Amino acid sequence: MAYSSMQSSSGELFVAGTKEATLFQRIVHWARERIELYRAENELNHMSDAELSDIGLTRGEIHIAVRRGA
Repeated sequence: MAYSSMQSSSGELFVAGTKEATLFQRIVHWARERIELYRAENELNHMSDAELSDIGLTRGEIHIAVRRGA
């Protein structure tokens, strides 16, 4: 569950505020973040409905919860 509080940075790959990092570094960071989001969503999808209910989620809310940290 450690991944569910991650904030998505989609759309931030080419933001001017990331000048310090090279394009390659930003792409690697973006790819790693996508992998972590996929893992978090996969982990939640493998939980039972009762376990999801215990943490206040339904199956339909998993995708948004992982990406928005809700």
